[in-house]
Amino acid sequence: MKLIANPWNKSALRRLILSFICILLPLYILAIVIYNWGIGTLQTEISRSMTSQVSQYFGELENEFSRIRGLQLDVLSDTNLNSLSAIPEYYDPIEKLQRMLSLQQRLNAIRNSSAYIEEVHAYIPAIGKDISALTVSDFDRDRYNEFMNAPDADEAQVVNIRGKMYMVAGYPYLLALNKREPIFIVAIELSLGKVKEAMHAMRHSPEEGLLYISPQFQIAASPAADLNETFVRRIVQGQGQTDEARIVSVDGQRYLTVNTASSFFGAQLIKYIPESAVFQPLEKFRNWFVLFAAVSLVIILVYSLYVYKFIHQPLDRLAKAFRKVELGDVSVQIRHESKDEFHYIYTRFNAMLDNIKSLIDQVYMQRILTQKAELKQLQSQINPHFLYNSFFIINTMTRLGDYDQVERFANQLGEYFQFVTRNTKDEVPLGKEVQHAKVYAEIQGMRFANRVTVTFGELPEQTGHIMVPRLILQPLIENAFEHGLEKKASAGRLDVRFEKEDNRLLLIVEDNGESLDDEGIERINREMESQEEVTALINIHQRIRLKFGPGSGLSIARSAWGGAKTMITIELSEGRG
Repeated sequence: MKLIANPWNKSALRRLILSFICILLPLYILAIVIYNWGIGTLQTEISRSMTSQVSQYFGELENEFSRIRGLQLDVLSDTNLNSLSAIPEYYDPIEKLQRMLSLQQRLNAIRNSSAYIEEVHAYIPAIGKDISALTVSDFDRDRYNEFMNAPDADEAQVVNIRGKMYMVAGYPYLLALNKREPIFIVAIELSLGKVKEAMHAMRHSPEEGLLYISPQFQIAASPAADLNETFVRRIVQGQGQTDEARIVSVDGQRYLTVNTASSFFGAQLIKYIPESAVFQPLEKFRNWFVLFAAVSLVIILVYSLYVYKFIHQPLDRLAKAFRKVELGDVSVQIRHESKDEFHYIYTRFNAMLDNIKSLIDQVYMQRILTQKAELKQLQSQINPHFLYNSFFIINTMTRLGDYDQVERFANQLGEYFQFVTRNTKDEVPLGKEVQHAKVYAEIQGMRFANRVTVTFGELPEQTGHIMVPRLILQPLIENAFEHGLEKKASAGRLDVRFEKEDNRLLLIVEDNGESLDDEGIERINREMESQEEVTALINIHQRIRLKFGPGSGLSIARSAWGGAKTMITIELSEGRG
């Protein structure tokens, strides 16, 4: 203990601390240079980012309105709209109403295609109607003239009519040189509220503001409820022809502004934010950097004390863990949160102990995994001969006209395949397992109707709820038919019964089929215990023992009738039976 009482006597620790100081000082000097360069670069990138954001936002808004414009122009070729405008007298009132409703449905589809659309109108002088997406009203000549004379309508720009935003299109097209009155006008009323919501969504901080400026509209999304004209005028005058960030001074306050223009809207979108809100946080980094310089000096001193803790203590924990292993405790687990060499050593130490424990229970775990895999395979198997024979039986019953038996047999087949193919659970109540086996026995009883007599007993009371592995009884009945009763020409007998003896439940399948000699019975029982070869019987035996303990399982004996007697023994613990 004297050797580690004073870690400063160790030359390795002294060299570690001195190397830390030598590395830290050049990095500190380099950090000062990089910091100053980074501040200038960050200011430039912030300005560029604002410019890019405004261009992107306005571009997305323009794309959405261009899409709406495309839908508007597309509706100009609508058959119902042109028919009602050009030849309304050709249709009787019912046909005219049908065409108006069809047109209204299309206008409603346009209205629902975008949140920016408030309403869609089709003004048709020929029938004296204003058909909108929601209503049908009388034709308004004054409104029609306003739309027809809307400024810049031929360039598909948003126009201001009675204080509302519209996109107007007519046929023939509304052109300055076209003196002919259009036969109809389609006007899309845009939602000023949604445009303002979109502008507010473009703000990333409470200090930011946006202005939509055009000869016809002025929309603001700003921190202040109302912007005075002087402020707006100074912000607008401070913009140039290119999309570059500029500093504009208004009433002694400096603003970082960016703008972008759109020929579609005939407008500018201007974003502004107080310069202090953008760059002032960078000043705080300078203060933090000074603080960092002071703290780094303290860290050098504190580091020398922590070296002992972070080197000696991990080694001490590792040594104590080895002592526990030497005493036979292989459950020791040590942890180290830092991702360093000690973390690797601890991980390898834990892995070594896990390997030791794995060698102890490897055989047991392998058996469990193997048996589960075998269970899934057993559940997925459907005997093709059983399936073929079932269909042949149905065919025979149908030809004989025994439809009652056909219905019963089909229901039994349905229950059988439903149980076999529904393999989401490894265990089922014993009552359901027995019911499945009974259905299978009845199906086979029909197949061997004149050759085998099947007797199926009832479960003892209070045992149907016991959870057992799936498919443990039906394979035994199937084995009895295939290997014992298949060759029986007559007088075959199969008996399935259940007996409860104290804390044991017996499931017995007995037949008078082909005789088994003592050597064959002994060989089958020996194979089930050795588990050298995996068969259906061995699989059932293993799963029962894993579920209910070594006192349970499957056994084979000679039947009193000369055939085979297969018995499943289930040891019932308290609360099961």
